Amino acid sequence: MKFEIEARVRRATGFALDATIACEAVALGLVGPSGSGKSTLLDVVAGVEPGGRILLDREDVSALPMHRRRIGYVVQDALLFPHLSVRANLLYSPHASGLGDVPASLDIHTLLDRMPRHLSGGERRRVALARAILSRPRLLLLDEPFAGLDEARRREAMWLLARLRAQTRLPMIVVSHVAEEIVGLTDYAVRLEDGRVAASGPSTSVLRAGETGMDNYLVGTVVGEQRVRVDGVDLAAVLPPGASGDVRLACYGRDVILAREKPAAISARNCVETTVRSVERTGTLAMVELGAPKMRAVITSQAADALALEAGAPVVAIIKATAIAYLGGTR
Repeated sequence: MKFEIEARVRRATGFALDATIACEAVALGLVGPSGSGKSTLLDVVAGVEPGGRILLDREDVSALPMHRRRIGYVVQDALLFPHLSVRANLLYSPHASGLGDVPASLDIHTLLDRMPRHLSGGERRRVALARAILSRPRLLLLDEPFAGLDEARRREAMWLLARLRAQTRLPMIVVSHVAEEIVGLTDYAVRLEDGRVAASGPSTSVLRAGETGMDNYLVGTVVGEQRVRVDGVDLAAVLPPGASGDVRLACYGRDVILAREKPAAISARNCVETTVRSVERTGTLAMVELGAPKMRAVITSQAADALALEAGAPVVAIIKATAIAYLGGTR
C-alpha cells in the first residue's frame, strides 16, 4: 500500500504532532519513545483525531468518517461491546463472514459465549485483535497489539499476523516497543521523536538507528524440523508448525555465550565453532563480532580478557534454541 500521511495536531497541553510520511509498504512500523506521538498518529489515520490528510493507495480518505474508512483498529485498551458476547463481538462487523481458525489461533475459542466483563485483560486484547482481523479491513492499525499476552501467546499471535500478511498482503500500521515485533511484522518503519519524524527506512535499519537490544537479525533456510541454515551453519530454533523456505530470525547479543572450547554436555542446542571478526570495548562491555554465522555477542570486558578474544581467534558460540526468535518468512 502507498501511504501518504500528513498529521498536524496541536493540544492545549503543549504536545504537537507534525509528521509527514510517504512510503510504499505492506506493513508500516511506528517506533519511538513514549509520548512521541505514535498513538496520536494512528488516531489521525483512523479518523478518531482530526488534523490530518490521509491518502491510502492515492485515495484521499481524510473527509470520510471512521466507519467508512474500512480500517480495523486495535488500541491499547480493548474496546469491546460490553453487552455482546465474545462471539457477537467478533461477528459485529458486516464484513465478518465467519470465525474460521482465528479464535483457535488466538486461543479464545473457549471464550466465545462469555461476556467481556468475565475476561482477563489479556483475553480482551486477543478478542479485540481477532475482531479487527475478522472485519476484513483495507488497513489494520495495531497499537501495541500484544501487550498483556504471555510469551507463548504473543508468539502465536505474531505467527497468525505474519501468516495473514503473507496470505492476504493485508496492509498494517504497527506500533510496538518490541524490536522483533516491528522487524517480524513490518517491512518499513518510521521513528517518531517529540512529534516529528526522526528517521525512516527499512525496519531493521530504523531500529538499529535507535535503542534496541535485538542485536542480531538473521536470514536462513529451513533444512529440517526446528533447524535453519544460516551462513552455511545449521542452527536449532523454535519454529511454528509448517515453517519452510527462507525465514527471518533474531536473537539478543546478550544471549550469545562464548567459550574457547566446545562443552562436553550442555542443554543449549547450538554450539557453533566460529571465529572472532572484531572486539570493541565500551566501558564494562565488549561487543564481539563473529564469523559464520555473522552475529554479535555482548559480554563483559572482563570475560573478553579472560578468553583472550581478538580478531581471528577461534571461539565457540553457544545459543539456546529458545533464545532465537522466529520473525516469519522473507516475503
